[in-house]
Amino acid sequence: MSEGVDLASVQFRDFYDMLSRSAQAATRVGEGEARSAAEALSRQLCQLIELQSLEARRIVGKAGMEAEAQGRFLKAALADEVLLNTEWAGRSYWRHVLIETTLFKSSYAGERVFDDLDQLLREREASRRHVGRLYLYLLSLGFQGRYRGQKQDKIAEYRRELFQFVYLRPADLQGRDRTLSEQAYASTLSHLAARRLPKFNRSGLMFLLALLILLGLSELLWLWQSWPVRAALATTV
Repeated sequence: MSEGVDLASVQFRDFYDMLSRSAQAATRVGEGEARSAAEALSRQLCQLIELQSLEARRIVGKAGMEAEAQGRFLKAALADEVLLNTEWAGRSYWRHVLIETTLFKSSYAGERVFDDLDQLLREREASRRHVGRLYLYLLSLGFQGRYRGQKQDKIAEYRRELFQFVYLRPADLQGRDRTLSEQAYASTLSHLAARRLPKFNRSGLMFLLALLILLGLSELLWLWQSWPVRAALATTV
């Protein structure tokens, strides 16, 4: 895949979208449902990480396994930090159902993330820029690890170095580089020349119909997999 649209990055953003919506829903959980909601949410997020791993292995094979493995850990680290620092009834119980502990049998992501990041920035191997992009996403989404509660100078420094490493130019934090990715800007209307809309032929319509069916099936699959956590959250209403 081309730079900025690699599968690991797409999956990371999809995971964060699910995480942010789940964290917001969790704030409505009552004390009586805190434990069951935390357990259900932990299972749901673990399942999503595992499903994304299966997808990556099927699509990219061995060539993309480093980014996939690194992405698994970073997603777990981000989820745990978000849910440990969000005000909700299951916050104190979350330490018993950590994503990192469930998937990796460890609980030191706050240290390991920055140890691995230091090594990445020391070596600066061009072949690992896609991994650096995942770390840039992680820090841009608010992960602080061992620096939580301290001044954000060190985090800002990491972000600048990562941006330089990934995109081969200094970050302009007053302009477009405040965004996580330039991918969204690549499709704005200002970049398009006026042209007539293409005519759909029969095969094109059949392809579109098949795509809509697949999207519908994927939505049903997500609803089925997310039922436990949604049921736990719904009991508070």
